Formats: sequence, structure tokens, C-alpha cells
Amino acid sequence: IVVLCVAIALTVGLKLYLSKTFQGRAIRAVAQDAWALRIVGANPVLTKQWAFGIATAAAAIGGALLIIVSPVEPSLDRVYIGRTFCVVVLAGLGSMSGTLVAGLILGVIESLVLTMFGASWAPAVAYGLLLLVLAIRPQGLFRQ
Repeated sequence: IVVLCVAIALTVGLKLYLSKTFQGRAIRAVAQDAWALRIVGANPVLTKQWAFGIATAAAAIGGALLIIVSPVEPSLDRVYIGRTFCVVVLAGLGSMSGTLVAGLILGVIESLVLTMFGASWAPAVAYGLLLLVLAIRPQGLFRQ
């Protein structure tokens, strides 16, 4: 429950920050056109550094929350990297709130398959769902 509440709070906070503040809009704009961002008075280099700091903080919070759920070991990335890729593609690149919803959808479906068919089928569900979404809606479920 704590992990879910923190994930929702972080997602809402980042979404509000990126859409309502000048610096947040500058972070979104620097990916599109750094020269135009410089024209409106923002420093693209400083904006990229700020975005890197926010991403690092979000990753640190995610890592701290992961410790609550499972033990940490050096090969932990192999377990989560495929599912993470699936969640991002399912949501659509750039859809922050869609990523949260896609993660919940994938988690619930994997839990149901784990319960009904066993542990060996659960990881295959992520890739099967990924292929299904890519075939039907290549831009992702929540991308406009």
C-alpha cells in the first residue's frame, strides 16, 4: 500500500510540476527544440541538468520502494528490465500517468496468470501483452 501511494503521489507531483511551472515546461520543451527554448529565455544546459536531477531523484525513490518489496542483489536488473520496457511501451512514450496505469494493468494480469497457471507463465504475459498492444495500437494505450 505504501509503494502504491508513493507512486501515485510521485506521478501526480511530477505531472503537475511538468505542466504548471516554467521550469517544467522548459524540461518538456528542451527535448523538442533547444534553440527555441534559448530564445524564450531559458538555459537549455541548465534545464537538462535539472531534468537529470529530477530523474535521478525519481529513480532513487523507486529504488528505495523496491527494497520494501523484495531483496536487492546485483542481478536484480535482469528481473525488471523487460517488464519495465513493456510498461513504457504499453503506456506510450511520454505518457507519465499512462505508465502508472499500464504498470497496474500488467501487475494485475501477471498476478492472475501466476495464480491460475503457475510462475513459469507470468513473465511471458508481459511480452504477449506487449505484442498484442503493438499490433493493435503501436503508439501505446495512452498516447494521443
